[in-house]
Amino acid sequence: MTRLSEENTEDLIRESLDHLATRAPDGAEIRDALAQRSRSRPTMALALVAAAVAIIALGVPLGLRAFTAVPPAAQRNADWAVLPYKPGWLPDGFRETSRSAKPYPAPQMREWGGGEFGQIQLTSTPLSDERSGPWTIAPAPNQIIVRGKVGMAVEVYGQGTMLTWSPDDVYLLTMRLLNIKDPRAVGERIAEEMVPDNRARVSGELRFGRLPAGLELSGVRTFMKVSGGATELEATQAGQPASAAVVTASLSGDRPVPDGAEPVPVKVKGRDGSYLPEREGALGHQYGVVAVQVDGGRWLTVSGKRDQAALLDIADSLQIIPGDYTWFGKPPE
Repeated sequence: MTRLSEENTEDLIRESLDHLATRAPDGAEIRDALAQRSRSRPTMALALVAAAVAIIALGVPLGLRAFTAVPPAAQRNADWAVLPYKPGWLPDGFRETSRSAKPYPAPQMREWGGGEFGQIQLTSTPLSDERSGPWTIAPAPNQIIVRGKVGMAVEVYGQGTMLTWSPDDVYLLTMRLLNIKDPRAVGERIAEEMVPDNRARVSGELRFGRLPAGLELSGVRTFMKVSGGATELEATQAGQPASAAVVTASLSGDRPVPDGAEPVPVKVKGRDGSYLPEREGALGHQYGVVAVQVDGGRWLTVSGKRDQAALLDIADSLQIIPGDYTWFGKPPE
C-alpha cells in the first residue's frame, strides 16, 4: 500500500473542492423549486447525474490506536447507482435536492438544501488498496473523532467547511457544509449520526442506446430545477469514469440557449429539432448540442466533443424511461 504524501493530499483536497463547487446547484433555484412543490405537489416522473472527489488518508496517533481498530471487512455495493450512506440527523428544514453516482472507483454524491440556512453535500468514495492506507496523521487542530475513528475537518476560504472520515474499510465520506452556522459542530454531529443506507438509488429518466466507439456510461445525476426535475447522463472514455465527460445527455424543462449560435434544423427521434454548433459566446466555450422538445414539453439534449452526426445518432438512440423522484424535497428517512 502507498502512503499519500502531504503534498498529494493537499492537491486531492483542492481538486475535490473545485469539483464540488462546480457541481453545486443554484440556491435560489432550489428554494423556488421547494416552494413550488409545497404549494402544488404535481405528480412528476423525472430525474439525474455525475461527480469526482479527493481521497484523503487520515491517520491514527499511537495514543488512539485502541479506539481506532478497523472494523470487520464490509462489501462495496456491486450496483454503483446505490447510495451507501445517509445522515441519521440533519438540522431542521434540510431537504434532499440532488443525487448522483458514477462507476467504481468514482464517487456517489447526495445534497440537502436548507434555503437560507445553507447546504450540505455528502460524497461517498469507494476505497481501493492504493487509497486505503497506511493512514497519515491530520494536524491536531483539524482532527475529529467519529465513532472512535480519526477524521479531519478543514475550513476552505469561500468554499465552506469540509469533514472527511472513513466509517468502515470500504468507503471514504466527505461532507461539505456551506453557509451553515457553527459548521464544524453541526458537521461533527451529522458525521457521528451517519448510518448505512444501501437502499436509496440514483434512478434517472434516460438511458444511453448507441455510443461512439470507446465511450461508455460514466455517471447519472438527478436534481430539481424551477422548471421541474432533471436527469443528466455522462459518457467518458471506457474505464475512466472520473475523467471529464466527452458526451452529456439531459432531460429537463430548460430549452438550450443559442448564445450566439445559429440553430440548424434537424430531425431528432422523428421530431423537428435543432443543432447548435460549437461556439464561443457570452456563456463561454460551448460544444455542439442537439436538442428536441419531447412529450410533456421538456427538452432532450445531447452535447459534447463529437460532430453533429455522432450527437444526432446518440440522441436518436436515447431511451426515455420512468425515473424515481419521490425522494426530492424530503429529509433523511
